[in-house]
Amino acid sequence: MADFRELYDLDAYMKEFDAEVLSCTKKDELYEIVLSQTAFYPEGGGQPADHGTLNGVHVLDVQEKGKTIIHTCDGPLEEGSSVHGAIDWERRFDLMQNHTGEHIVSGLIHNTYGYENVGFHMGEVIQIDFNGPLDDEQLAGIETRANQIVMNNEEIIALFPDEKELETMEFRSKKELHGVVRIIEVPGADVCACCGTHVKRTGEVGLIKILSRQKHKKGVRVEMLSGKRALAYVQKAMAENHKISVALSAKELETAEAVDALLKSSFAKEVRIREVSEKLLAYKLNAYEPGQKLIVDFADELDRTVIRRHCNALAEKAETAAVLSGEGEMWNYFIISHTVNLREKADQLNSALNGRGGGMPEMIQGSFRASMEEIDRIMHEVLG
Repeated sequence: MADFRELYDLDAYMKEFDAEVLSCTKKDELYEIVLSQTAFYPEGGGQPADHGTLNGVHVLDVQEKGKTIIHTCDGPLEEGSSVHGAIDWERRFDLMQNHTGEHIVSGLIHNTYGYENVGFHMGEVIQIDFNGPLDDEQLAGIETRANQIVMNNEEIIALFPDEKELETMEFRSKKELHGVVRIIEVPGADVCACCGTHVKRTGEVGLIKILSRQKHKKGVRVEMLSGKRALAYVQKAMAENHKISVALSAKELETAEAVDALLKSSFAKEVRIREVSEKLLAYKLNAYEPGQKLIVDFADELDRTVIRRHCNALAEKAETAAVLSGEGEMWNYFIISHTVNLREKADQLNSALNGRGGGMPEMIQGSFRASMEEIDRIMHEVLG
């Protein structure tokens, strides 16, 4: 194993190393550098690349092309020179925690339900696609078991079996493998072919939190976090829940019940407000005499269904009826006419009243941004 140029395979905890610059090629405003050996992990298998420095030059990306590992840097290094590399350890350890957490969750789901991990991406959250369905209760059970394995502080083992040993091993893999293969074993959870970086013991994962699930193709997409990211998420969620608890005078473990009660109360109030509003609109309707040319009626904020119904009622008493609901200079409008082609008038109205919207010759709807007085004046000028 001493000939390995990929030092991260031998020791994921190697934070610094020395190497020789084999080549340095300028590409656009950056430089592609190849080293005799490296501890920088190149992007692959769903895991992002390491960042860090080489003799003070920043390593911005690392990619593997064929058998060559290319470090994209913001400055040049002299070919043949010796360099000292330093890994951005905070970033690396975060990726190690989350990659190891993914192994535990994927392995448990595979062992329990027989599903394969068919997609894996490490972004702000960890996304894993499985080729079978899972519900919330099943995922809650997986999360509990995953965190128990974390608390067991199991040693994570990296194996390099030969071809003969590989034939007799049972492990997860997305493709057929040959040659030197690295197998990662998490006792009680997973045995998987993997080239990524992992913590030494499951206890270092710290915490595993499954965030969500959604249907994806014929299976399910699971979002999760591990380690410091999971802790930060839980802390933020608890802080937000505390605000709700204070606002509703509810215990922090009973906020869902308090919110449900608030929603029911709010809905009841909305129903009552609508009833009162419709009674008021009926009273206003009776104040208009039939046979009018134009009625422009302003109302407090109403939903579009009530606006339309009121406008239909007014249109029985006028050739053209307009209902506007809002306050200040923000108004939703609904206009019906038996005699005016409203589609032709819509652009003129919207232009004069900072509006938007349209519709059919006999009906238009949208919004205006203007004062009540200005709207009333323009409506009478344009619609007669």
